[in-house]
Amino acid sequence: MKMLWKIYDVSLIFIIVAVFLCGMVASYSWILALLGLAAVIAFAAAKYQYYKRKKEKLLFQIRTVSEELDFEQGKAFEKLCVACAAVEKNGSIIWLNDSFAQAFGVDEACCEMNIAGLLKKSSIDKLLEGKGYHLRVDNKYFSVYSSPVHLEQEELYLLYFFDETDLRLTEKAYRDSRPSIMLTVVDNANEIYENFKESDCAAIFSRTEQMIEEWVSSYGGLCRKYSNVRMLIFIEEKGLQAMIHDKFSILDKIREQTFEGKNTDLTLSVGVGNEQNIIESNSSARQALDMAQSRGGDQVAVKMGTQYQFYGGVSEGHEKKNKVRTRLIAKTMSEIISDSDNVLIMGHRFSDFDSFGSAVGMYKIVSHFGKRAQIVVNAKSSLASPLLERFCELAGHDAVLSPEKAHDRAGENTLLIVVDTHKKDFTECPELIDQAGKLMVIDHHRKSVDFIENTVMFYHMPNSSSTSEMVTEIAQYVDTKPVLDQFAALALFSGIMLDTRNFIIRAGVRTFEAAAYLRSRGANTVECKKLFSNDMEVFRNRNTIIDSAEEYRGCALSAAQGDMENIRLVTSQAADEMLNIEGVKASFVLYRSGTTANISARSYGEINVQLIMESMGGGGHQTMSACQLENTDLDSARAALKKAIDDYFSNL
Repeated sequence: MKMLWKIYDVSLIFIIVAVFLCGMVASYSWILALLGLAAVIAFAAAKYQYYKRKKEKLLFQIRTVSEELDFEQGKAFEKLCVACAAVEKNGSIIWLNDSFAQAFGVDEACCEMNIAGLLKKSSIDKLLEGKGYHLRVDNKYFSVYSSPVHLEQEELYLLYFFDETDLRLTEKAYRDSRPSIMLTVVDNANEIYENFKESDCAAIFSRTEQMIEEWVSSYGGLCRKYSNVRMLIFIEEKGLQAMIHDKFSILDKIREQTFEGKNTDLTLSVGVGNEQNIIESNSSARQALDMAQSRGGDQVAVKMGTQYQFYGGVSEGHEKKNKVRTRLIAKTMSEIISDSDNVLIMGHRFSDFDSFGSAVGMYKIVSHFGKRAQIVVNAKSSLASPLLERFCELAGHDAVLSPEKAHDRAGENTLLIVVDTHKKDFTECPELIDQAGKLMVIDHHRKSVDFIENTVMFYHMPNSSSTSEMVTEIAQYVDTKPVLDQFAALALFSGIMLDTRNFIIRAGVRTFEAAAYLRSRGANTVECKKLFSNDMEVFRNRNTIIDSAEEYRGCALSAAQGDMENIRLVTSQAADEMLNIEGVKASFVLYRSGTTANISARSYGEINVQLIMESMGGGGHQTMSACQLENTDLDSARAALKKAIDDYFSNL
């Protein structure tokens, strides 16, 4: 048995020094030298007896356990196949058995070692708790248990190290080989058929298929095509993690491919299901693919349990030119409205011109079918006050409900139409969603994980410029007769102007077609521009925010200090204005409301502010997003924002 004696440490040093001093004193007085030597011998004898008793106590404890286990006395722990060591409370090793020495490659020389250093741990408190502690030392894995050994004035601990290396390696091999399912689809196949000859289309899709197959094969996966634009992929966990580490580089390769010198503009959406079995993985892959496409495509959505992870999504979504789906939506919507007793229309909190404008458009559509409609809005916090006031003058104050009064109007056959948001917590009255008998959502923001479920209709177009554009298209197909009057056309036009920033951002062919239709219905551009007019105080506050902006990695960052009237309106306008600064690709304005730090983000599309805001718990669009950080001051919010910007660029 390897008993490690403390007498070799501090005590031994003390004795050597004392003997040396006695030798020096002997030249002056033999009597003093003899007395000192006697004291040293007495000290050494006392230390020897102390550690001898300590050794006997430990041996007694070990032998007692040995006898209970019916092992040969004194040999049980020394020859035990489980690695064992006796340590003091501070971690000093005083005994170890053969298995411990072999497991950790040590011998008697570790008598001067602390077990924390041997195990490469800063503390051994968890090891001494005795509840079982999982430990990794180099390439070995152990489960460590402990039991106290009580001596006279000290307490020792016997540590048992159970080697789990083989078990862990087997577990890792199982996890690495667990299959996941991936579903891929080419986002804009219709545009390829429209812009290229049939033979060229076949060549483009064939090369795209080959690129995907080579990419999947490099990670040990298997893929099968089940249509020209869709593929089913089986991939093991090890390969999936490698793809994630590589940030799904296939997205960039597909996006950048050309045909005969012409950019194909192809993008790919991928849904990944990573569950416990194939059936669940397939279901999750379908949901993930739907989520990826609902967020604009050109990205990968990985679903594990209830959690989503997103990769890519750096490009703008492609506008869908075909309006067949809109016609079908309009027809179905007409039937749902006709079958309802009453209709409530609700947008997001702090409603802007797009939120309230699209609500006004839906109000006219519902009224066209003879159903009573009311808009749920908080007039005090609305950012579209000029539009709201004019609506109340024309339609009457009964056409508008406060969130507090809306509860009384919701019944089993009440249809609640949510516009310009698909997140329950963002609505004017989240409780109303649970009270209404039927739910309908119309929104253009990229889909978030916490979307409103159990709807009779979920009309979501992330490639649309605004919800007002979507409602304008619906209004053209619900009936052959005109549905919108002059004011409704003005309200919808203002919503499109806001979200496109005067037809600069995300304005596609369908956007201008919708604007042309609204113009034909009486929307006046001058009157619309007047709705966006500001008083002098708003103008001054906006300029103050812009003056205090700082440049950070091609972004303009600023914060609104102190209390400002209409602070949400001021900060959103300041964020828009800062994009006019040369070299600025995105702008962020921070402001405080109560204990919450708010961030308003804008860009021209080169930087995807949605991804930055999503990483901070917010969301929105590629060019217009926001987030809220509860119980956060502006300095902390600014630091968190800079970190999110850094992470965004590092993930590109």
